Amino acid sequence: MFESLPCNAQPPISARFKTRSTTALRLARSLVDALHRAGKPTRGVARLAVLLAAFVVVLSSPRNSFAQTCSSTASCVVLHATPGCNSATCCAQVCQFDPSCCTGAWDSDCVSIANALCVGYCGATASGPCTSAHTNPGCDSATCCTSVCANDPFCCSTRWDATCAATASFLCGGTPGTCGSVTSGSCFETHSVGACDDAVCCNAVCSLDPSCCQGPWDIFCVYAANEVCVAGCEPFVEADAQLESEQCPANTNDPCYTQTGGSPQQIVANVQVSGALARGIDGSTPIDVDVYRFTLVDADGDGGVKATLRFASSPTAWAAIVPDTACPAVTTNLAKASSQLCVEGSSSTVCLPAGNYRIVVAGGNYPTFGGSDLVCTSANRYTLLVETIEACGNGCNAATGSCFTPRSSGGCGTPTCCNAVCAQDPFCCSQSWDSTCVSRAGQLCLTGAPVNDLCSNASTLVVGNNVFNALRAGTEAAQQPKACGGASFAADVWFKWTSDREGDATLETCGSWFDTVLAVYTGTCSSPTLVACNDDGQLCVGVDASKLIFPVSCDTTYLVRVGSAGTTRGEAVLKFTPPPTVCVDCVADLDGDGQVAASDLSLLLSSWGGTAADIDGDGATGAADLSLLLAAWGGCP
Repeated sequence: MFESLPCNAQPPISARFKTRSTTALRLARSLVDALHRAGKPTRGVARLAVLLAAFVVVLSSPRNSFAQTCSSTASCVVLHATPGCNSATCCAQVCQFDPSCCTGAWDSDCVSIANALCVGYCGATASGPCTSAHTNPGCDSATCCTSVCANDPFCCSTRWDATCAATASFLCGGTPGTCGSVTSGSCFETHSVGACDDAVCCNAVCSLDPSCCQGPWDIFCVYAANEVCVAGCEPFVEADAQLESEQCPANTNDPCYTQTGGSPQQIVANVQVSGALARGIDGSTPIDVDVYRFTLVDADGDGGVKATLRFASSPTAWAAIVPDTACPAVTTNLAKASSQLCVEGSSSTVCLPAGNYRIVVAGGNYPTFGGSDLVCTSANRYTLLVETIEACGNGCNAATGSCFTPRSSGGCGTPTCCNAVCAQDPFCCSQSWDSTCVSRAGQLCLTGAPVNDLCSNASTLVVGNNVFNALRAGTEAAQQPKACGGASFAADVWFKWTSDREGDATLETCGSWFDTVLAVYTGTCSSPTLVACNDDGQLCVGVDASKLIFPVSCDTTYLVRVGSAGTTRGEAVLKFTPPPTVCVDCVADLDGDGQVAASDLSLLLSSWGGTAADIDGDGATGAADLSLLLAAWGGCP
């Protein structure tokens, strides 16, 4: 990249450089001759000749003459009153073209030249769009370029590849656009402005990914356009789908919207329905509107059922849940969804009382009854599904579960915390308590780090399950493990255990929902000795869960460190299984040979009055110790 090149280390003119100069000179002569033959004005020919001559000078002149002025800290693509800019290479390129940029102010001409010449410089137009992959490093937005390269230096040192472009689409904001505007750009090419020039395709893509209209139209939007913006698409029909009973061009299931006398078709919640919107080829039949009836049952008795309407359609169409009354206006819908190009749309999730409801399906844009061009030969299929779940309440009750663990249903088990989170993000109660909800719970419901955040405050490790929470935990970098496949702790908490067993013990976070790291030490918190560690345990179910087996000695204190390997974290369980063998206390076996015998008596007598054979722990070897030794005479248990 530009910044990696020292300003005073420019190479001499090489043979390749001279060849480029000769080629440029030939090009200049050829273009001037061509313009003369074409009868172009002399002034234009002269200006072009001067420009090309300047280009030849740029290619063929030594670059080290501007070294002293190319040490500025100002950006090469921003106007400033001092000469030079903060990239030695870009600065030299610009000043070779226009020496005044290194003797006076870095004006608009200098910026224009930098934008045109400085390929690879963050912010230069020549570097290429940030949302598109290209072979050189850097991109055309300095702010975006810096943000991406802070996460992935490869993007500024080697090449701005597809990963860099994808990262830019997440990190860097874009300019919102309008579907169908000619200034929005092609739906099949990336651009910094949101939306694209084909309104139908654009609306379909943005219904899948709203960020594509908010900007930029990145590579993911292009991928989506290539998938959905095709002619003749058909929505996916499940094998057990219920089929619309009405046959084209009959109108038998519309009771009153475009005709009278029809009867809604009975369908079942949680079973897909496949139908079509069409009328007779000669246009003699009314515009097709399909009406269905379904029933909701409140199985858990909490006063309602959560319902979501999912709808996918080849033509532009919509579906709406309405009360089961005589022709209710569709504008009083309880939930609605729209679709086109077979992109599935979904309604918001609503809590509905038990009872009967209708679904109205029509072509066009809600709430109009369009689709007059949809005839029986058209590709006009649609699918719909009423998806229901119980627990219509917000789930903020003790039976729901921890607020620091994600789940597919909404709410969590601490009502005050749950309500605080859902007040900021209703999705956490209406849909599911996902990792974002867990993160919010950490911000709103935890006032500080966990009690065992520091090794010096390690909690006692118990046999079985030990619940830990790494959400607000820090990390003690000085005790990072040295051999865990390169993994390290992003956040950690501590446990300790003094062994009364010997053999192999097991520690595991199997079943964890975030990436964990696990380490065991002996020694002290200020000077720990690593015994074993693990990042991702084999045959351990969970999201990169950890498991390790380590040797345990009697009467030894072990420090256990567990936490997250990344920014995603929360509550999980550390399971501890100690060795099966209990340590045997045979204090009278002074020589450690497994039995109390004459050799132990000899050691005791030789230590009389001292502390070497103090069996009873009173500080001196005496009669009481002799009595204990004789009582334990024989083999140790």
